[in-house]
Amino acid sequence: MKRLLTIVLTLLFLSASAFADDAAEVGKSLTVHSFQFKYKKAENAAAAIKPLMSAEGSMSIRPAANSLVVTDLPENMKKIVAALADFDVEAQPFRLSVRLVSAGRVGAARVAPELRDIESKLALMRYNALDNLGSADVMGKEGEAGQIELNGYRADFKFGEYDPASDSINLVDFKLSRLEADQLAPMMKTTLNLKLGQTVIIGATKQAQSQRALMIVFSAKR
Repeated sequence: MKRLLTIVLTLLFLSASAFADDAAEVGKSLTVHSFQFKYKKAENAAAAIKPLMSAEGSMSIRPAANSLVVTDLPENMKKIVAALADFDVEAQPFRLSVRLVSAGRVGAARVAPELRDIESKLALMRYNALDNLGSADVMGKEGEAGQIELNGYRADFKFGEYDPASDSINLVDFKLSRLEADQLAPMMKTTLNLKLGQTVIIGATKQAQSQRALMIVFSAKR
């Protein structure tokens, strides 16, 4: 009798365990959602939601339809739907500020008053003589091309897409050229990721003999 009771209890335990495992599997059921984009590219949307996806999730890009098919857990899908709703919006306007600065290393420090905000940053590179060669602001929307002329130089670029997660915008193919008569002499080309409200400084040229450099100062705002 005891043996029979032991067998019955064992079967009940195994059945309960199997039921619990089945319940866990049901709880991990995946959902599938298709997203059609009106303003943004599907491949960029895929990159935007990649950090939100679980280990069980997957996605498929359909370039011809500019759509994205996402498979993931229900709780993750809620986050993805919300993120893509914020992502696929009409092109937003931004204001780009560009300054050209001649930076040098001299005995006595000399900094133009309008460059005091970047003095400490360039001091880290031992530049203590800063002269303003020109500045300009330009308005543009995502996807639009821009052009600036500053004191014998020309900058060409394109506004990339805004990333709400990092609150930043790409500056695509920024090209700085020197205006020489009717010709453009290319100096540099780069792509930048600008966080809104922050100042970014990059070097365009450097003359080691004279201890001078041409610096470009960027700032992007709405």
